[in-house]
Amino acid sequence: MHRFLAVSVLFSFAATAALASADNGLLALVPATATTVSSINVQQASSSTLGQYMLSKMDTDTGFNEFVQQSGFDPRRDLQTLVFAGIGQPVAKGQTKFVILARGTFPVPWIQQQILSNNGSTQNVNGIDLYVHSEHGQSIAFAIPMTGVAVFGDLASVQQIIANRANASVLDPALQALISKISTNNDAWFASILPGTLLTDHVNAATNQQLKPQAQAFQSVRQAAGGILFGDPVAFTFDAITRSPQDAVSLSDVVRFAASFVQLQRQNQPQAQVFASALDGMTLNTSGNEFQASLAVPEKSLEQLADLGPKAHPHRGFKSAR
Repeated sequence: MHRFLAVSVLFSFAATAALASADNGLLALVPATATTVSSINVQQASSSTLGQYMLSKMDTDTGFNEFVQQSGFDPRRDLQTLVFAGIGQPVAKGQTKFVILARGTFPVPWIQQQILSNNGSTQNVNGIDLYVHSEHGQSIAFAIPMTGVAVFGDLASVQQIIANRANASVLDPALQALISKISTNNDAWFASILPGTLLTDHVNAATNQQLKPQAQAFQSVRQAAGGILFGDPVAFTFDAITRSPQDAVSLSDVVRFAASFVQLQRQNQPQAQVFASALDGMTLNTSGNEFQASLAVPEKSLEQLADLGPKAHPHRGFKSAR
């Protein structure tokens, strides 16, 4: 695993720390061809009970502490906001077009060293240095386009952001409408105008035959958004716009079926037992071709789920990169 993965770790640690609402300054840099956007705000959510719990887990991670000591970067202190954007339609594996925009204080010399010491190179676009490395046949770049803002992503998308940084992007109107709606009352959110048929293609490849008919219902989704509001309980919402009212009802039936399947497992699986009670109170609504689901989960239940889940080791990429 290459040293350049250590730069990816710098950003991915933040996602395990906390989630929160939009940063309009970073959104203005998102390429106009974005089809999926999500927002993470480390500082805002770290004050929540769940955020504090997740941060406490990082304190005991020796790999994370080693990363902080060697890089001089602590996302709990130095990172404010992340915005992730998927660009255009999904393409071949290893050729994904994406950008991660971050606001904070970054260890630029350390990042430069990680890239250049692994056969990376530099480019200059409109007076801004880009540090470029090739991974799996795709060129990935890192840059600081303005004070306190970092950009990480595929080379073409980063070049586009640098070249157009003085002019705010105009996103697809449907995507912008989703963002405006979902970001208003949520601490964490995503919005997507990717058609559900793309999701179904991946599900068909990975899902067992018994669940494929249920997965097909997502083919009708034309736009989707979801959000999380921290508190106790933690509130989850998911909204979808489908092809027709009938499709919205079918999607509601599939979600209800999935919830019932989890509830049936409550006696056999600890994770299902923790989650089943919350699913008892889930609400599903349809209005025309729109579908909405909402769920409230006690904060302690999410802590239990985190403890029961597989142990993540985000520092492995860094440790193997040295």
